Amino acid sequence: MANLDLLTEVEKLSHVLRVTPDKIQYLKNLTLEEFQSLSGAINDRLLTDSSQVWAKLAGVAKFMPNFINAQVAKSLLGPNITANLTYHVDLKQAVSIASSLNIDFLAEVAENLVPARAKHIIEAFPMDLLVKLTRVLTREQKYFTMGAFVDYMDHEKIIALSREIPDSESLLRVGLYTQNKAHVAKLADSFSDDKVIDMIETAQRKDLWPSLIGLLAHFTDEQNQRLASLVGRVSVDALLGMVPFAIQNAALVHIFAFLQYLNSDMHAHMATIVAKLDSEDLAKIIQAADESNQLPVALKIADHLAERDVDRLAQMAHRFDDELLKRVIVTAHSENLIPFGLRLLALLPKDQIERAERIAKTLERKVITDAQAQIDACLLKDRLDWLRKL
Repeated sequence: MANLDLLTEVEKLSHVLRVTPDKIQYLKNLTLEEFQSLSGAINDRLLTDSSQVWAKLAGVAKFMPNFINAQVAKSLLGPNITANLTYHVDLKQAVSIASSLNIDFLAEVAENLVPARAKHIIEAFPMDLLVKLTRVLTREQKYFTMGAFVDYMDHEKIIALSREIPDSESLLRVGLYTQNKAHVAKLADSFSDDKVIDMIETAQRKDLWPSLIGLLAHFTDEQNQRLASLVGRVSVDALLGMVPFAIQNAALVHIFAFLQYLNSDMHAHMATIVAKLDSEDLAKIIQAADESNQLPVALKIADHLAERDVDRLAQMAHRFDDELLKRVIVTAHSENLIPFGLRLLALLPKDQIERAERIAKTLERKVITDAQAQIDACLLKDRLDWLRKL
C-alpha cells in the first residue's frame, strides 16, 4: 500500500509545485513518511510566509458589504490573494462572500485554497453551491482540487456530489488525489454493477490503476464479494492490466482480497489470465498469496494452469525458500489439490530434487502417503520415483 500512497503523494506535490510528476520522480526514493514530511514542510512554508499580511488585509473586509467584497475579490484581488484572505475571514462572512461570487471565479479560488486550512468553510458551504462548484471543477478537469476537498466532506455530501460526476475517468482522477481513500471507497456501494465494471475498464484504458487499486485497498468484505461476482464481466485486457500493476507495486494483497471469493468456474477463468504472465510474475503471485494468507486461492487458480505453465512455475522454485515450498506442498494437500502438487514436484528442475526430498522428509507422513497413492495417475509419474521411495 505504501507504494500506491507514494504515487499519490508525488502527484499531489507536483500539483502544488506546478510541475509535471516526472520532474520530481527522484523523490520516490524517499519513504512514504519522509515524503509526507517534506510535502508538509513545503505546504507550511507556502502558507505562512505572508500570513500576517493576509490577516491584516482580511480585517478590512468586515467593514464592507459582502457583495462589495465579492466584487473587489474578482476585479482587483484575483483568485490567489482571495484564497489567502479566506483563512482569516469570519466563517459566516466567508460563506456569504463565496455565495456572491461568480461560480467560475469561485472555482479558481477553490483551486488556490489549502483544504486543511479551509475545512470549516468547506463544511459550511451550502449544498447548492457545492453542486455548482463540482460541475465547474469537473468541466475544467480540476481533479486535484476536487480530491483535496473530498477529504473534508461528510459521506452523504460525497455521495450526492458524485452524481454530478457522470464519467468514470473523472471519478478515478478525483480518487487519485484523495487522501482519505477509505472515505471514497464507500461510494462503490452507491454504484450500479455496470458502473463498477466501467471503472475497472476505464482504469485500464486511461492507466488509472493507482487510483482504482488505491480504493480497492479499503474495500470491505461485502464489497470484495460483490466485485468477485463481477469478474467474469471484466475484459481480459483489464484483468491483464490490473495484475501486473499490482505485482509491480506490491499491491497483490488487494487483488487477493476479492479473488478469495471467486467460484470454481472463475478460478479456471483467472488461470487463463495468469498464464499470460511471465515466469517471474507467476512466482511473485505465489509469494504474494503466501504473504497475504491467500495461498489456497492462488493454488486453486494454479490448479487450472496447463502443464507448460506449471513447468514455468516449477522452474522458478529457486525463488521460494524452503518454508514457502513446504507450505505450497502442504496447502495443495489440505485443499485436495494433490494432482497439482504432483505436477509441480514432477516438473522441478533436477537441481531442485534433492532439496524437495529434504523438505518432503519433514512433512507429516499422511501428506506423503496421500501423494504416493496418486502418483500412478500422474502423467509425469516417471519423474516422481524419488517421491515414491520416501
